[in-house]
Amino acid sequence: MSALLIDIGNTRLKWAWCDDSQPPPLAQTTQSGALPTPWQHAGAASHAVPAERAALVGTWRHLRGAGVAPAVWIANVAGATLAGEVEALLAEAFGDMPGDVPLQWVRTVSAYGNLVNGYREPTQLGVDRWVGSIGAHRWLPGETLLIVTAGTATTLDIVTATPEGARFEGGLILPGLELMLGTLARNTAQLPELDVLDTGAGAARAVRALGADNTHDAIAAGCLAAQAGAIERSWRALGERGPVRCLLSGGARHAVAGALAMPFEMHDNLVLLGLHAMAQPA
Repeated sequence: MSALLIDIGNTRLKWAWCDDSQPPPLAQTTQSGALPTPWQHAGAASHAVPAERAALVGTWRHLRGAGVAPAVWIANVAGATLAGEVEALLAEAFGDMPGDVPLQWVRTVSAYGNLVNGYREPTQLGVDRWVGSIGAHRWLPGETLLIVTAGTATTLDIVTATPEGARFEGGLILPGLELMLGTLARNTAQLPELDVLDTGAGAARAVRALGADNTHDAIAAGCLAAQAGAIERSWRALGERGPVRCLLSGGARHAVAGALAMPFEMHDNLVLLGLHAMAQPA
């Protein structure tokens, strides 16, 4: 059976389509020990552009073709209103899904497989952080991980290896790169408003040089340095305990990557990778 994986974030809906009867494209396969993107098709739609969401109906219908409706696995951090809108899109795309085709709204729980949720109140952990950790741990078992998602918020999550499996230890949440840039412009009198696309190579060089010679790069470099500083400090602290592997995901990952002075690996979407792991037969 095909599976449709949906990650409803604060800004965008991201999705991936998996068909076990077809291998993923060659460009999406990876070497052993690296994180894969094990789906054939993927895309995204902005919450702020309803036409982009509406277009998903035709895309999903086309991918289904004459086959049965896919199993649908969803992680949602954007609230009930958007959840209802996505359910309406699914109904329009696939009609009334038969009872043996699951629609799974994933929730955070105290454990999944051998990954234990170490949050003080496990259900209070954001489902995106939990599912992303499941995806990373599924492909990198036995490793201590620093999982960085650079989205609307930037989250840093720690998964440590244990003799029994692994434990989600918790992490940090800070404003995302675009939030930092926007807040600075809105709350100062004379500074220009920048977006993530303005944090290019010049800003990254300014981070490494510890300064910029113009206001544009000074703003971009300052916000990048705040993101990179939190990541690098966490990575160094974890490294004092033993080997650690840093994974970088999220829509602003390329901008943040340019400012990092440490090893890391990038992935398109760890939440979708986690949903893929959960959708596989036991």
